Formats: sequence, structure tokens, C-alpha cells
Amino acid sequence: MKSRNYSATIVIDPSGSEGSSSEMIPKLSEVIAQSEGEVMKVQELGQHDFAYLSNKKISRGTYLQFDIAGTSETPQKIKEKLRLEKKVDRILIECSS
Repeated sequence: MKSRNYSATIVIDPSGSEGSSSEMIPKLSEVIAQSEGEVMKVQELGQHDFAYLSNKKISRGTYLQFDIAGTSETPQKIKEKLRLEKKVDRILIECSS
């Protein structure tokens, strides 16, 4: 299968001591690797207020951006696995090439 490059923005809930961004980056990278993706670069984009509240009713989140290489099925696999993660609030994966 042909490898594609993706940009994944994952928003995590900043509340609580467990699940800070420094702890979540290795955990999210592991989920990406399990989904047949390869993490090329990770950027912490900081905390930002939301324009719209989600089901969890949090008003701000910590944004993490992952540059990923993987197959065309990789984004869907990542979303399915992260849907179960309590600290992950939002996931946006776009093809960057």
C-alpha cells in the first residue's frame, strides 16, 4: 500500500493531574503506531478556548499536532482507537500530501 502523510490534531481535556500533555504524547504515539502509522513530528500547540462545547462540557482543551505517515486506512483506525480514550475530546486528521 502507498504511504501518505497526514496531519492529526488531537485535543485533550486539560483538567485533572493525570493525562497531562507530556504523559499523553507517548500514549497517543503508541496508539498511532498500533494503527499502522509512523509519527514523524509532534507539536504541542497549547491550550485554547472552544467556540462550541462538546458533550463533555469542557470549555478549553490542550491541542497536540502529530505529523503521521501511514496507509489510507490509518486515520480511521486511529479515530476508532482514540474514541475510547477518556482524555481525548476531539480528533481531526487531514491528508497533507
